[in-house]
Formats: sequence, C-alpha cells, structure tokens
Amino acid sequence: MPTYETLFITPPTLSDDDERATVEGLATIVTDGGGAFTVNERMGRRRLAYPIRKFDDGVYTRFLYDSAIEVPKELERRIRLSENVLRSLTVRLEEDWAEASKIQAVKDAERRAEQEAEAARLAEEEAVRVAEAAALAAAAPPVPEAEEATDDAAADAPTEVAEPAHEAAAEPVSERAATETPDAATEETSKVKEGE
Repeated sequence: MPTYETLFITPPTLSDDDERATVEGLATIVTDGGGAFTVNERMGRRRLAYPIRKFDDGVYTRFLYDSAIEVPKELERRIRLSENVLRSLTVRLEEDWAEASKIQAVKDAERRAEQEAEAARLAEEEAVRVAEAAALAAAAPPVPEAEEATDDAAADAPTEVAEPAHEAAAEPVSERAATETPDAATEETSKVKEGE
C-alpha cells in the first residue's frame, strides 16, 4: 500500500471539542477506508505565512497513513466540504521517504513519551517536596513565650531610644538661657566698651 501524508489547518477560534470532532471525523475516513495510521499528530498553533480567511495563525494537524488511492481522494473531498479546515495538502510519499518518515515518527513518539515521563517525574518530586515542607512546618514546635517576650522588648527598644532625644528638645527655657548667658554677656560688654 502506498504511504500518504495529509497536513491540514483548522482555525484557532474553534473550541477544543469542535477541533477534536473535526480531526476525529477526518481520521475515521482513513480507518473506514482500510488505511493504517502511522501518525495522527496535532502539531499545534502556528503563524501562517499569509492570512487565510482573515486568520493570521492556525492549528496544524498531520496524518501519515498507508492506504489505497481512494482514501486520500475521499479525505480531500471531505476536507474541501468542511468549514472547519482552512487549508490542506496531501502528498504520496516515495518508498524511501515513507520509510524515513515512519522511522522519524517512531523516534518522535518515543522522544515525546520520554519528555512526558520526565515532566511527570519532576511534578511528582515537586509534590513530594511540598508535602515534606508542609509536614515539617506542621511538626515544628510552637515558639516559646520567652522568645515572644524578647521580640516584644525588641519592638519597644526604638521608642526608648527616641525618648531621650525628645526630652532634650523639650528642655526648659531657663536652662537654655543659663547655658547661653556667657555669650550674651560677652556681647553686652563689648557693646558697652564701644559706646565709651
């Protein structure tokens, strides 16, 4: 059986359910026609080279399958009738290209599976760390009252330091005058001498 590759673009405004229904509907055409899928891959949302129906980006999906020649013809006919597909392209792969594409598809699937397993492992480790931190926080002894009293004294300390400065500013005027008197007396005596 020849190998075909079909790439189609759906609008980014479709809901997940509508997009899934469109892709599944097109995939059933291949399976009902006796085709065998190697790849049924949602490639994700990508920017288009030029706007299509006023859309600047679209969601790409790739089918790689072996089937009789009637299957891609029917698939293309259904795609043209569908309002949920912006563009599509189907090519028949030569035998060398088909083998290389299948090998690459298997490698890509294995790589994705490894990445998903690694992401799941990291998420599990993070969950364990969070649980251990929560357990340590719950098992930590409560703060003793002596430490709380020390904290209260430390909080009051800045106000005690500020009080002497406040008292110095509020000195009685007579004490100030007493300290300033020698200067005032010197000034008066110098005035008297000048007047003589």
